[in-house]
Amino acid sequence: MWRCFMIIILLTISQNCSIQKFKYCQKQIKLKALIRGNYKNVIRFDEGPLLASRKQNLFLGVGRLIGILFRNEIYEIYSNYRGTYCQIGQSIVIELIQVFELNTLLIMLRNGDIRTYDFIIYASDSNKETVIFDSVIYYIEVAKIKFPNQLVKYFRIFNRNGNSEAPFLHIIKAEAYFQL
Repeated sequence: MWRCFMIIILLTISQNCSIQKFKYCQKQIKLKALIRGNYKNVIRFDEGPLLASRKQNLFLGVGRLIGILFRNEIYEIYSNYRGTYCQIGQSIVIELIQVFELNTLLIMLRNGDIRTYDFIIYASDSNKETVIFDSVIYYIEVAKIKFPNQLVKYFRIFNRNGNSEAPFLHIIKAEAYFQL
C-alpha cells in the first residue's frame, strides 16, 4: 500500500514538472517567434519600417502609387516603372521598427529591359554592419539573399556601380524575414 502511494506521488510530481517544462517551452517558442517577426515579412508597410535614407533617395510613381519599396500595392501592371532608387555612391537604408532575428532578404529590381546591377548589402544590429551580399547581379529581377541568422535593426543597400542602363540602383520591392 505504502509503495503504491509513493508511486502515485512520484507520478504526480513528474507530471507537474512536465507541465512546467511544457509551459516554459511554449514561452520560449512564442518569444523566438516574436524576435523572428512571427516568420513574416518585417518590411511590410503596416509593420512600420522607416526609409532612413529618404532624403537622398528618389522615388518613381505618383500619389498612393509612389514607389516606396515596402508598399504592398506596388504589385500591379507597370510596377516596373515604380520604385525607390539612388545614385552611384549612395545607399538605400531600410530601418526596422525593432531588432529582429532574420536570415533572408528578398529584393525585386527594376529589370524590364534586362539589366546588370552592382551593389553591396549590409545588415546591422545598430552596433556593427555585416556584409551579407557583395556581388554583381546579372539579369535577375528578384534577388533572394540568404545569410546566417543574425539580429538586424537596419539594412543598407549601397549602390557601387549602378546598372547596365543607368547610374542608379532601382528597387521595386524589398522583403525580409526569418526562414526556417
